[in-house]
Amino acid sequence: MSKYEGKCPTLRETDLYTGCPFNCVYCIAKRRHAEEVRPTGREQEILTSPLSSVPLYLSPWTDPYPPCEEEHFRTGSLVGHLSETGQPFYVITRSLLVRRDIELIRDGSRSFVGISLNTLDDDITGLLEPDAPGAGERADMIEELTGIAGLRTVVRIDPIIPGITDGERLAALLRWVLKVKPFAIGLETLRMDADIASRMRNTLPEAMFNRMMEHYSLPGEVPVHPAMEWRLELFRRVAALFEKTDVRACFCRATLSEQITPWDCRGGY
Repeated sequence: MSKYEGKCPTLRETDLYTGCPFNCVYCIAKRRHAEEVRPTGREQEILTSPLSSVPLYLSPWTDPYPPCEEEHFRTGSLVGHLSETGQPFYVITRSLLVRRDIELIRDGSRSFVGISLNTLDDDITGLLEPDAPGAGERADMIEELTGIAGLRTVVRIDPIIPGITDGERLAALLRWVLKVKPFAIGLETLRMDADIASRMRNTLPEAMFNRMMEHYSLPGEVPVHPAMEWRLELFRRVAALFEKTDVRACFCRATLSEQITPWDCRGGY
């Protein structure tokens, strides 16, 4: 199925764990993550289903590599099955534990690994992603992964937070990406609702919070992106920066008024 009919690519998706250990302040799924991180058992649906050519996304609402994955091995077993049977899949994670399964991901048919990193500033990741590996640790891992032949590594610059991880912080990240040369980058902006705004207000210095909120209408129950004109201008500039490089710049086409690049928003296909 596709998230937005007629706009999004068809995919399968499953979450192998409840909750998420990384405690990102801006997380849109925070209410889903209130319970203890534990296996969902949903890998059985894939393991016992017929083989499929539709890509499987691990995981849309949680990280597929929480620390308890070392004990439970749910993601590792499923990635091994997908790789062995030639089914396309991808993982998006902030966890350093993904290193364990890189050979399986590299050997998979139409598979890739996406590492979430929206800034190189450890102070910002420490503030907004307090229990995730720091920006420097993830950047080191990305540099390592981009050096592995046959592995498609995608840098997920998501979310771009207006007034915080845009501007010079984003420019520094993009300069680094051009140097590292991953297979692709995928970019998206932070969606804001009243709950996320409340959490951000309690976390950020007042001036930083106010600078961010200048880009949003009064937050309500439905999460919304910053103004379309601001997003389009930002995305066009990034696309132009990468246009003559070997790095694909990818954007979610579903919520934009125009398609920025021809690449699949997932980045690795």
